[in-house]
Amino acid sequence: MARGRTKKGRARASLAAALPSARVLLKGCDHGEGVVVHAHELGAAGEHWVEPFLAANMPHLRRLDLTFEVRADPHLRVVLRPGARIGAVPLLNPSTRRVSAGLLIEPRFRWAALGAVFSAIGFTVEPGLGGAPLVPGSAREVPPWMLAGPVIGRIEAFLRHRRRAFVERSEVRTSPRGQVEWNRWIVRQVPRGWWAAFPCRFSEPESDPEMDAAVRWTLLRLQEDLSTMAWSPPARYLLQRAAELQARVGPGCLRRPPSSWFLPEASEWAAEAVEAMSWVAEERGLGGARSLDGLAWDLSIEAVWESWVAAFAAKLSRRLGMTASPYGTAKRLLRWEGAAQSMGALVPDVELRAADRTIWLDAKYKAHLELLGRRGWEGLSEKVRAEHRADLHQALAYASLADVPRVDTVLVYPRIGRDDRPATAIATVTSGRRQVRLILASLPFGCRNPDHEDRCLCEFRELLAA
Repeated sequence: MARGRTKKGRARASLAAALPSARVLLKGCDHGEGVVVHAHELGAAGEHWVEPFLAANMPHLRRLDLTFEVRADPHLRVVLRPGARIGAVPLLNPSTRRVSAGLLIEPRFRWAALGAVFSAIGFTVEPGLGGAPLVPGSAREVPPWMLAGPVIGRIEAFLRHRRRAFVERSEVRTSPRGQVEWNRWIVRQVPRGWWAAFPCRFSEPESDPEMDAAVRWTLLRLQEDLSTMAWSPPARYLLQRAAELQARVGPGCLRRPPSSWFLPEASEWAAEAVEAMSWVAEERGLGGARSLDGLAWDLSIEAVWESWVAAFAAKLSRRLGMTASPYGTAKRLLRWEGAAQSMGALVPDVELRAADRTIWLDAKYKAHLELLGRRGWEGLSEKVRAEHRADLHQALAYASLADVPRVDTVLVYPRIGRDDRPATAIATVTSGRRQVRLILASLPFGCRNPDHEDRCLCEFRELLAA
């Protein structure tokens, strides 16, 4: 005898019927409030969904540096706390392991500020793309330039490293080139009086015409998507780069990259370019009205902050008459003796050098300076005080790396809030003939316009010239 539906099965069916068909997109911001996940947003039922949910989604949670907390007052839910990474990942149903929702962690300083920083650093820091199913609803929330930047970067790398093969051509020319087919010249050209028309056969290098056609199509499509945000600095920057790449690849036919395009003997540069062009062809997350679901991606906001501070320091060095080291190159090796050895080098973010002076800058994407200004040292939690104490010891270690009369070590924090007044704190240590200053300073996360940037440069020049 066939069994009827169980009570639990009927409950699941009624719950599924009550759920909306659209998959939700949960949103938060880096270092912000926790994102609350309920069972109904995942299509789950009952009270035993938390552990299967965490097991199914743990790789995605780790990708965005998310920590979790389970709460049951009054309803069972999971609170995901964002860390130092932004991005979008899918959330899987705990039972079926199918995509049931999306999660987007946005930048704390909003997309406009992040776009200004990307324009300043030239998109040198790129997000990690793909590696997971599409994220429901994320394409409309992420600006087109966020994912267009890596695509243009891959195309540019391919054009820089593309290989050209020699192709044999046959052409009638007014000046001889290669091998002249004299028999053909006598039979066809001479009787017609075309004495200066020489049929020639020669070889010349030529790139893959199919690849070039796909590149032209992709660049044109990117320009269409970015033109909707041409008022923003990152879109203008990428539109200019796309135009330069179009000029490099030259005119010709356009071809939409085919689905599942595979080049068996392609170089690493070509394979990555093909993957990126496929994202555009399949309308995965480049914004606009074509797509709702977008690519999974992640980005370290700390890496973006460090690159922005390095770019700002390069401009500041010219105002101070000093020389700036490229980001991450001011390395000082530690020479250990004995079997037990620790870290191998001290690596400040940026070094500014002059004949009798050195300035070390180290970017810290933390709210320590703002918390100190509001609460004071005694008002900070023990965790924040321990982190800040470690940062100060690190800064003082950098100060010992230069044997010059004046040494400044600057910990650069993001300026939080709408107050444009710079927050600073200076401690001075004198040791013999050396004067060491430990400076805590704030810098906006991106400059709104050239005047804003000039004001920030003047503020730091006055701070460091004292």
